[in-house]
Amino acid sequence: VSTTKGIESGSFMLMSQILSEEAPAAKVGVLSGPNLAKEIASNQLTGTVIASALEEVRETIKDILKSDSFRVYTNDDMYGVELGGSLKNIYAIIAGMAAALGMGHNTNSMLVTRSLTEMARFGREMGADPMTFLGLAGVGDLVVTCSTPLSRNYRIGVALGKGKSLQGAIEEVGQVAEGVNTVKLVAEKAAEVGVYMPLATGLYKIIYEQDSISSIISSLMLGEQALDVEFAAGAEKVLVEE
Repeated sequence: VSTTKGIESGSFMLMSQILSEEAPAAKVGVLSGPNLAKEIASNQLTGTVIASALEEVRETIKDILKSDSFRVYTNDDMYGVELGGSLKNIYAIIAGMAAALGMGHNTNSMLVTRSLTEMARFGREMGADPMTFLGLAGVGDLVVTCSTPLSRNYRIGVALGKGKSLQGAIEEVGQVAEGVNTVKLVAEKAAEVGVYMPLATGLYKIIYEQDSISSIISSLMLGEQALDVEFAAGAEKVLVEE
């Protein structure tokens, strides 16, 4: 069972795919969700998602991990659950930058909502079920990561928003922030497959092309208008409350 939230450079493979390639006989699953380690350790009420193509894996891990303070949900869309955990790190950096610039709750709400749209749009193109992004491993993880300094990626964004260089931001946080590498891979893949991701692309330009934050904000706000809700599930699914 993988808890890794990242994408391999070059292959664009997720950890579950790497595990399946290296150990074809292994029964693979992934665990993801709004799971801040410090809060889990202090027995704060928390929900997570175990995803696998195998019901045996889903049910076994659920039975092992569930407790009075840790609720485990299941999903058969392993790729979507794992991809959501990687993508949300990009948007946590953006949310941290917005906070450092003094932007308020309206801005954060808009960022989270449009981030979710980008995640689902990209996920659908890559083969995930867009409905997965409406669950704990999608919007759940996105909301918590975009709203707390307990998130390394959020803290990187705060440092960047205060004018620090990328290296200076990394040194200040003192920990690896996965979103820094993920945004490069995702922006390049989005351009390759033709998926519109203005937030991710904007962050890529700020970090790797040294575009100014103000110019990116202007282009985002004055860009072509689009529908509010623009993605739908690729297949009908019945949602059952556990």
